[in-house]
Amino acid sequence: MIVRHQRASRSNKGFRQLARYIRGRSAKPRATWFLAANLPGVTGTRDLELACRLVEAVHAQNTRAGNNRTYHLVISLHPEDRSLNRNELRHVVENLVETLGFAGHQYIAARHNDKDHEHVHVAINKIHPETFRIYSPAWDHQKLFTAGRVLELELGLTPLPSRVRDREKVPQRAADHEAHHGVDSFARWARKELGPALRAGRLRSWDDVHDVCASLGVVIRPHGNGLVFEDIEQGVRVKASFVDRELSKPRLCQRFGAFQPAPAHQLDAARTATRRYSPAPAIAPQGLWKEYEQSLDQARLQRQHAWSSYRDTASRERRRLKEKYRHQRGLLAALPVSGRDRKRLSQQLGLRQVIESRALKRKLAIQRRAIQRSPHPGTWRHFVASRAAHRDGRAIRLPPRPEQERGGSDQEREL
Repeated sequence: MIVRHQRASRSNKGFRQLARYIRGRSAKPRATWFLAANLPGVTGTRDLELACRLVEAVHAQNTRAGNNRTYHLVISLHPEDRSLNRNELRHVVENLVETLGFAGHQYIAARHNDKDHEHVHVAINKIHPETFRIYSPAWDHQKLFTAGRVLELELGLTPLPSRVRDREKVPQRAADHEAHHGVDSFARWARKELGPALRAGRLRSWDDVHDVCASLGVVIRPHGNGLVFEDIEQGVRVKASFVDRELSKPRLCQRFGAFQPAPAHQLDAARTATRRYSPAPAIAPQGLWKEYEQSLDQARLQRQHAWSSYRDTASRERRRLKEKYRHQRGLLAALPVSGRDRKRLSQQLGLRQVIESRALKRKLAIQRRAIQRSPHPGTWRHFVASRAAHRDGRAIRLPPRPEQERGGSDQEREL
């Protein structure tokens, strides 16, 4: 659930323009739920003209306020969230409006169904209908975030993003690996598998920690000022504190004393462990995954070769151009001409050098762009889709990714 204040654009500043957007201009209405507060006689979208006139009458009582007299609030639910009923939507809107301090103000709210996620637009008149004073809430983003957290817990909705949850994300290098290959990184696997295994085991010493790690093909080692979990075969590693805060070096040393490295027999056990991290998807045919890895290596080698060739060519062309005009300046210095003519010829020579340098720069830029657009097999899912399109039976037989169905159905199509 995301709650935010939508800033007004230059072309959409007034309450009337926002009301028209909420209603929609097409023949098929996109609003599936409507609410009006402090607007007598306004019960549905067909009464929006009356709502606009009532708001404009209040605006006319305040001649000192600027053009920004409307507050646009947008409430967005996650695509996997259930559809809220009328009472729940009314509770959400009224709670957020009261949190901002607009409880006595005029406003309209409508739910739209024109996107894959359910969202509600709220247009609030910032001029109070009784005091005729304009009100702009301070620190509204913080207020909306706090109120949204309460509402999502109360209604069981997808949580808002927060800094605490951002710290739970995988490191940037691991995220890049997942984005490029479409598989879980070692960091994510360690949090799912290694962390629970260490928490479930009865750890009384460093030997117990090494035993649990060895059963999963992992070794714990010092790195910098902390500890890391490292896959003993592939060499990928992740900070111990990322797997679990209780596994950080200060807390483990506080429990078991100074760090003790794993002995040789535990390292051998880690190398022979059957349950270990594998970047391949669990349902991937081994031959198909090997082909995907080979295509990645081939694309990587081709790209490295192309960049190496480009650097050699660019260096050679720049050096040739520089030597060419150095030689011509030497010839110009040896000509038996007057100083004025030599100066004019030198200027022409410099101009030709600038023209050729710019042409060479454009040529090299085209080559760079061609290398950057070099073909790549893409992620694992893209590779499988490409093989399935070429009638590869191994890719066709792979089951599709499970998708979570949205809970609930929207029965409120008529206002």
